[in-house]
Amino acid sequence: MSLHLSKKSILKKTAQVGALTLLSRLLGIVREFLLTRFLGVGAVSDAFIAAFKLPNFFRHVFAEGALSASFVPVFIKTVKEGNRKEANGLMTISFLFFEGLVLALYLFVLLKTNWVLMILAPGFSAEQAAYAIPFLRILFSFLFFISSSALLGGALHSINHFFTPAFGTPLWNLIYVGTLILCVTFKLPVTFLCAGIIFGAFVQFCLHLIMFFRFNFSFGRIDAGVRALFGAILAKFLPCLLGVSIVELNLFIGTSIASFLPEGSTTLLYLASRFMNIPLGMFAAAFSNVMLTHFSRLVLYAPRRLNFYMLEVAKFVTWIIVPIMLFLMIVAFPLFGFLLASKAMPGQVNQGGIILIFYSSGLIFSCFNKIVLSMFYALKDTKATTIAAAACALVNIAGDVTSLWLGGSYGIAFANTLASACMTGLCILFLYKRHGIVFYGGAYAQFLWRFMLQLFFVCLTVASLGLILYQFLSYSGHVFLFQGKWFLCVATMGLGLVMGLMFLTKQRFGLNIYFLERH
Repeated sequence: MSLHLSKKSILKKTAQVGALTLLSRLLGIVREFLLTRFLGVGAVSDAFIAAFKLPNFFRHVFAEGALSASFVPVFIKTVKEGNRKEANGLMTISFLFFEGLVLALYLFVLLKTNWVLMILAPGFSAEQAAYAIPFLRILFSFLFFISSSALLGGALHSINHFFTPAFGTPLWNLIYVGTLILCVTFKLPVTFLCAGIIFGAFVQFCLHLIMFFRFNFSFGRIDAGVRALFGAILAKFLPCLLGVSIVELNLFIGTSIASFLPEGSTTLLYLASRFMNIPLGMFAAAFSNVMLTHFSRLVLYAPRRLNFYMLEVAKFVTWIIVPIMLFLMIVAFPLFGFLLASKAMPGQVNQGGIILIFYSSGLIFSCFNKIVLSMFYALKDTKATTIAAAACALVNIAGDVTSLWLGGSYGIAFANTLASACMTGLCILFLYKRHGIVFYGGAYAQFLWRFMLQLFFVCLTVASLGLILYQFLSYSGHVFLFQGKWFLCVATMGLGLVMGLMFLTKQRFGLNIYFLERH
């Protein structure tokens, strides 16, 4: 298997991972719909979300974030040099250390569940806390299987095999959805759902383990050379913990502070963040995973090319994400109306819609940050990301705390957007100051005004077609297609039409985007 990624390979791998992530996100929408039907919006749902928040946070930050960012570049270099025995030893020592750490964390959660819950949701009532404690004790074991899968997936990434790590998540979501269907149908307890989540993570781990051995990896001997390589991973891991986790950390802090707000606020913030994370995971996470391996190799033989990629990543993210941001804002209220239906208290549909609009407004910054952080890790610079992430976390905390008096859950969502924008500015600054990587603002501005012109004409065209369709349907009595869940379907098709027309007309508007050009 070739270890080189061409432009075609980058786009192909991103599309492959993105398609599987899209499948996972679609299953996730079904999952959230069923979860709302099963738990409602109140004390039980807040408790479940708070309990699952901790292993999920560590999953994004520890397993899929800092662990991948520190482990993958070192593992890639070892494999590229042909040291398969050292690579196998590196996997062994990494597995023993990191999974031992996870087991120690799990033991602490089991013994001090009340303390942990006070950090997760300090504002919970006695009723909410009583629900959350048993959920947390079961769900934290999820982290062991998912972090093990992340390590094994890192080895597969080193040989440009992205399918299995990408397929694992929709597989887990499928088991999650199946468990929810059983729970709703037979009115099973929430603890059964928790057990189903753990089983899905176990199946995902088994899949990764099988593919790990199939590609001729194994667990090898730990010698002095392996220990030195692991030391390099560990030196980057701790700083990466904060830098790579800014989005998840901000969401974690926000939902913790939301525990002081009225019942259901935690659930609404969670649901809005899940919809924001659909494009973030489908596009930005997929693209950043592919680009991390590419940047790690590029740094070894052509580091000056990073200037070019900096601009092209910004253009690509803007072209993809801005239409999706507008789409999420348009469908925010119908989406929550469909999702909550009869389970919502008065005003919760509008509250959820406004939260989603605030979250969506910062999506472009979150996506850009996720990809550019891969550049820092390829450059083995974790100090800059730690400083930037710490500054942004302070901005987010200040905004969240202020929201207890001003804005409530809306303020928490807006603080997340503000922190993401702050992170973008600091990333661009540090890349220039520390590595001489320039963001070509003039070239980006030239692209941006052409892009906005294109987006305006394409959206005007699609909106005109939609108006004609609405008038036609109103005469034939099918106007209901523009209401409720049918509106979501029509809007989704409209987004697909917008993206298709933008791709077909990009040359007309003078838009040259490296990742979309023919080669």
